[in-house]
Formats: sequence, structure tokens, C-alpha cells
Amino acid sequence: MAVASVIVEFENGTGEAVLNSLARINNVSVYGVKDNQIVTVIESDDIKSVEDTIKALYAVDKVIGVYPVFAGDYE
Repeated sequence: MAVASVIVEFENGTGEAVLNSLARINNVSVYGVKDNQIVTVIESDDIKSVEDTIKALYAVDKVIGVYPVFAGDYE
């Protein structure tokens, strides 16, 4: 299993819309929101799927940055 912790930064005043969009992306769990940042964890079968999910986070409307904090691939 591959896991990544990711900080998602969004535009001012758009937190609810971004949270709603993140809820539609498979393998993404939200663990907290502070200011204009959301702490998420991505879990998937392999690291390639995690990379694809990070790309999907970049594509969310009103997201201005996606910052991986930790990533690992565990058997």
C-alpha cells in the first residue's frame, strides 16, 4: 500500500467548495483544515496511483498549491 500526506492550499473563502470537491476524489481522506490549508492523506495500491491522485488535487478549482509532506510505499 502506498500512502502520502498532502497539504492542499486554496484561495481565500473557498474552503467549503474545495472540501466538497475533495470528497469526490477516491482514496483521499481529510484530517483537518486551518486557515487556507487542508491536511489530507492519500492511500492507494501503488505509488503511481498516489501520483495520479496528487495531479487530480492540482486540478481542483480554487486550489493554488498541493504540497506532499510524506510519501511511502509499504508491503
